[in-house]
Amino acid sequence: MKKLSFTVLALAVILTGLPFLTGDLEKKDLNDETRKELGKDYIRLGDGVVHYEISGPEEGDVVVLIHGNAAPLFSWDNNTIPLREAGFRILRYDLYGFGYSDRPTVTYSRELYERQLLELLEQLNIDGPVNLVGTSQGGSIAVHFTAMHPEKVKKLAILSPFINVLPMKTMIAIARTPGVGEYLSHVLLDRININYPNKVFEDEGSLPDEYTRMYMKQLTYRGFKRARLSNLRSDAFADFTQQYETVEKTNIPVLLNWGSADQVIMADSIENIKNAIPSIKYNEVEGGGHLVHYENSGQVNDVLVRFLTE
Repeated sequence: MKKLSFTVLALAVILTGLPFLTGDLEKKDLNDETRKELGKDYIRLGDGVVHYEISGPEEGDVVVLIHGNAAPLFSWDNNTIPLREAGFRILRYDLYGFGYSDRPTVTYSRELYERQLLELLEQLNIDGPVNLVGTSQGGSIAVHFTAMHPEKVKKLAILSPFINVLPMKTMIAIARTPGVGEYLSHVLLDRININYPNKVFEDEGSLPDEYTRMYMKQLTYRGFKRARLSNLRSDAFADFTQQYETVEKTNIPVLLNWGSADQVIMADSIENIKNAIPSIKYNEVEGGGHLVHYENSGQVNDVLVRFLTE
């Protein structure tokens, strides 16, 4: 009994002290002054300020690039030039909670991300249907947006996309436990975020220093962990099968791209997507990791440009 009491006491001491031992990366605020120092382009939408970039010929068909959890807007750096050279006008932006966009105190649901894209297109006076390209969670956001607004989408390309919560069921359950989720996100999420790039690259040794620097910088702004926890607890990490099936009924052309060495989205998820959209065009990058469009950009760019131009 004494041994058990000592163990419980020791565990309590460790859990209490962990926040002080691990520290906190979030030491800066995102505000007008901060953004003035950062430069770049920003726009104020209903839920907050959004960092975006638009480039390419003004008369070109618009391609909207939606990033995932592995990195914000800059994760498309290796894809924008080939798309511009193919004649497309490129819009990429940071989702709420990521990069240099605001971290509003809201529920980070699929509806929030849908509203963010709707308002962004409206504020930038982009009226016609656009080509949507989304990776990882950005893929599920693009699928949901297409299912809800098929008249606004010309073509849809999804790279290593998310379809349901099954592969992350345990992690989601822990995150959704009141109190436990808050504590663990405060204590562990910085460490998880720091190590995440190693999981999304096929070759850990190929992580560019510039990628690591830009990825780490977003973690230093207050609200990142809070936004990630809200995201994990919301329907943004629920089952999107119905949305995929709805997209199939729209007859909008869809491309699915996946790397066979992906450690985040497994092969069974890819099969579920194929079953939900039987007409989908599929491209597999042998040995590609989760961030295949960044790490194997040459192969992905060729397939993406061909799909969008054909």
